[in-house]
Amino acid sequence: MTEILIVSFLMVFGGYIVGKLFIKLNPFLMIIGFIFIAVTAPAFIQMDNDYYMACFVFGAILNFSRPVSYVRELFGTLSLRRTGDGYVANIEEQKQQAEAELYSQKHQVEEDLRRQKQEAEQDIQRQRREAEEAIKREAENLRREREKYQQSKNNSQSNHSQNTNKQSNSSTSSKKHLNPLVFTDACEIMGLSQGKTLKEYKRAYLQLMKLYHSDKLAGLSDELRRQEEEKAKTLNVAMNTIKKKLR
Repeated sequence: MTEILIVSFLMVFGGYIVGKLFIKLNPFLMIIGFIFIAVTAPAFIQMDNDYYMACFVFGAILNFSRPVSYVRELFGTLSLRRTGDGYVANIEEQKQQAEAELYSQKHQVEEDLRRQKQEAEQDIQRQRREAEEAIKREAENLRREREKYQQSKNNSQSNHSQNTNKQSNSSTSSKKHLNPLVFTDACEIMGLSQGKTLKEYKRAYLQLMKLYHSDKLAGLSDELRRQEEEKAKTLNVAMNTIKKKLR
């Protein structure tokens, strides 16, 4: 009986050692395991006892903390693998459907963008035509306003020329007999009487000279311009006469 227990213990321990060598699938340990099995195989063959073989297998199974649960987990893993394959196939099908929907949505978005682009281009062309027409209308209105302004300016210059001619003729008729070198005539040319101060004569002189400024003479004929320049010279001579007298 003691021999059977000792041999059984040794068989269980040997199976445990062999299982420990093979459980992690380490190549080096597996080689040692194969060597151990090769050495002990003749002894197993000589024993020809299924009990000791069962002890050896039991010792190998002891490497697993939960042998029965491990077997269940192994079969469960296989079942999960089959289920996972089904899930993979289902996921692949869903992926294809999602890609088809994505392609359809992409095509729809491209169509919408193309349509919006065409509408935007048409709107821009319409706005451009409206802007060009508005610019043409503004240019036409500006041209008309410019023509009116030029016509008004010409009429104003013509009226000024006529008024200047009238003033010049009246001044010439009234002052053509006055001598600017004589003090009394010089005062009359300035449009003032004798006895005024030099400052008052200068003020009158400046007012009269404004009538003969070059801007006022623009647009007049050469003959009228010469007449106005002669009048300006007469005013200058008369002012010099007054200055000499009142110094």
